[in-house]
Amino acid sequence: MGQMLQNQIERLQRMSRLGRIGWWEADFSTQTYLCSDYICQLLGLTEDNRLSFAAFRQMIREDYRESIGSLFTDIANFNTEHELIFPIVVPHGTVWIKTHNEPDSEVSTWGKVTIFGTLQQVEAPSQSDMLFRNLFHHLPVGIEIYNDKNELVDVNQKDMEIFGVQRKEDFIGINLQENPNLTQELIQKILEEDEVNYRFKYSLDRAQGYYHLHKHGYIDLITKFKKIYDSQGRCTGFVMINIDNTEQGKIEEELINAKEKAENADRLKSLFLANMSHEIRTPLNAIVGFSNLLSETDNREERQLYQRIIEENNTQLLQLISDVLDLSKIESGTFIFNIQTFDPNILCQDIVRSLSMKVPTGVSLTFDRHLPECVLMSDRTRISQVITNFVNNAIKFTHAGHIRIGYDAIGETHLRFYVEDTGIGIPADKLCIIFDRFVKLNAFAPGTGLGLSICKSIIEQLGGTIGVDSKEGQGSCFWFILPIA
Repeated sequence: MGQMLQNQIERLQRMSRLGRIGWWEADFSTQTYLCSDYICQLLGLTEDNRLSFAAFRQMIREDYRESIGSLFTDIANFNTEHELIFPIVVPHGTVWIKTHNEPDSEVSTWGKVTIFGTLQQVEAPSQSDMLFRNLFHHLPVGIEIYNDKNELVDVNQKDMEIFGVQRKEDFIGINLQENPNLTQELIQKILEEDEVNYRFKYSLDRAQGYYHLHKHGYIDLITKFKKIYDSQGRCTGFVMINIDNTEQGKIEEELINAKEKAENADRLKSLFLANMSHEIRTPLNAIVGFSNLLSETDNREERQLYQRIIEENNTQLLQLISDVLDLSKIESGTFIFNIQTFDPNILCQDIVRSLSMKVPTGVSLTFDRHLPECVLMSDRTRISQVITNFVNNAIKFTHAGHIRIGYDAIGETHLRFYVEDTGIGIPADKLCIIFDRFVKLNAFAPGTGLGLSICKSIIEQLGGTIGVDSKEGQGSCFWFILPIA
């Protein structure tokens, strides 16, 4: 058996020398090529029949080394086929070679990967041949060449990328008339006319044949067919050019979205400036006006009234500035959270105590349902900001009845906080926009329309959800759910 194998190897070596074509094996475990005698003679190898990947890369002429070297690295992708023509520098000068590798590799039971190929010396191509080959393989459009039997005989790399195909033989030999993705009317038109332009776009769920490998999920192609004629005017085939419009469509979609965002930002900016100019002017006018009156009166009751009005407008102006600063931090991504453990019972009691003086006569503010003991890990300041905002809104719109703050446990992992009032309520058609920016259901009520939007951002960034239940004329219940830790 050993002698028979040796005889077969020697016969193969003789055939290789006679045919002036050699074979090689690329062993990726040792990063070496095992070369036939013809290749060893051509490359001037003097020791054994092995050549390292790095040594062969250095043989490639410098102006081809980068592009060709990277392609040889790519053949590690076992389903990729390459046929390359390029110059190498050997001891007796520069020679042009053509290499071709099999698209399939051999993987042994212990994981050794081997790829096979051939190599032969060829004549240096003419400038026009090189120009055509470079254009054919490097144009940013897909090119397919068909013969007079309507069979695909060559295809460039870009076309394979468009259809997500790695092996050239998945394309070569396909007959145009058997293509399931083209209508018979279109095929007939291509065969009859010198030039045909068309565009097709379809989901890959409906595609057949080799198109199912496409990476985008759908194909949007602008395609041109052009007939090829010989010197006697006979049609010898045609060229098909494919322009992948998928990326172009994505770019157009992104531009449209960017335009809409810019227009929306411009609209929000104008709305913001209009709101701010009005909201800032209102408390400032009150502060300036009543400060002047305060200096002109000696009546104690009038002075107390003016002082209270000035204090209320100071608070309103301070809240306005605070909302604008918070909005700016949210937009710039610098909204800082300080996570710590705290007792929500103490938090709610502090809020009730601090806001009790603002509650109108006839309305009670109480700490409602809660756990006897509880520890929450979150941002105490931001949660206090949200609950306080809910209570301040309830105070504005509740003229009788109650405002209740409380929380319930949801399982062992979450708490649901709420602020319930018996105020005027919210119309059903407005519930979906209540947390949007600059939304004010009552134009005469003080505020910027930013508070609830900021609350929503705070709760979502803390990993929770926020919402409201309300019936017009019966009251509202604003709530949010947070993880305990």
